[in-house]
Formats: sequence, C-alpha cells, structure tokens
Amino acid sequence: MTKLRICYIVSGVICILFITFMITLVLAQTVFKPKHPILQTVSSTVEGVSTYVSPTYDDVQLNFTLTLQMLMTNPNLADFEYKTVENLVYYRDILVGNLTLPSSTLPAKGSALLPCPLVLQVDKFVADLGDILQDILQRKIVIETTAHMPGKITVLGIFKAHLNTLSHCKLVLSFPSMEVEMQVCELETKL
Repeated sequence: MTKLRICYIVSGVICILFITFMITLVLAQTVFKPKHPILQTVSSTVEGVSTYVSPTYDDVQLNFTLTLQMLMTNPNLADFEYKTVENLVYYRDILVGNLTLPSSTLPAKGSALLPCPLVLQVDKFVADLGDILQDILQRKIVIETTAHMPGKITVLGIFKAHLNTLSHCKLVLSFPSMEVEMQVCELETKL
C-alpha cells in the first residue's frame, strides 16, 4: 500500500466522521431541540357551593370545590417525563387550596386533559373577614392559581434536557352564583 493511498483512506474517514458530526449537530439544534411543554388551564368550574352570611355579617361561611381542566401538551419528538404537578390556589396572597397530581409521561407530540378538583380551605378564605365581605358586597371573588410541572426530555436515548413549566391564572368568580366570569392565564417555561 502506498503512502498516497493511506492518506486518501485516512482523509476519507476523517471527512465521513466530520460530516456525521455536522449532521448530528444540525439535527440536535433544529429537529431534536427540546421545545417547551405547554401547561394551561382550559376551563374552570365551581361545584358544591354553599354560602351563608348572617344578617349582622359576623358569621360568613363559604364552601366550594374549584375544578380546573388542565391541558398538558408536549410539542417534542420525544416523550416528556414529568414529576408531580402541583396546583396551588391563592386568595389575596393566602394559600387556600392545593392539589398534587402524580408523575407520568406525555407521549411525543401528544397531549392530556386532566381534571383537577381543588377543595378550598374555607377557614383560610375567611381569615380576614373584611376582605371577604368587601368581595361579597362587590359580588366578585378573585382567585389566583399557580401550577408547576418539572420534567425531562430524553432525545435519542442519550441527551437529556430538564424543563420547568409554570402556569399562572387569575380567575374572577361571581357571587353568589360562583360562576367563572373571567379567566386570564400566563405561561412561563425554563429550559
């Protein structure tokens, strides 16, 4: 074998390795690049409402279950394994309810609709009677929900990307019917 032929073989192998590396790099940055999963509140309903306000306003009772329909969408070409999803409900910056959903996997390019029934802690709701009375007199109760979904995506069985999705919604409930009048949601994701 001549030195020239050995040089051609070595050059060919190096070119093939370089081209393979470049194709892999381009695919990793375009097609297989991890995209943010989407977690959004599609709808919210109030069930099991019971209210009581005494004529002297010294006794207020409010019990209800807030059911959120959470849509989780995976736009990736790989499965998204998420850990426990935590939903928190706040009334005037006071935690009044929470729900934890078990960990699972969203298929590639798939989605799942999860019902999330939240039983609200009424004793925390009426911790400050002035605020709840003011809202009752205005016939509107404003509730904020926060859902946090950490997880990971494994691309080609080798590369792992950790993702965090946070959904923040503001709900306005009419009183005394407790129907959802307005719902505004924001989505934040971190890679």
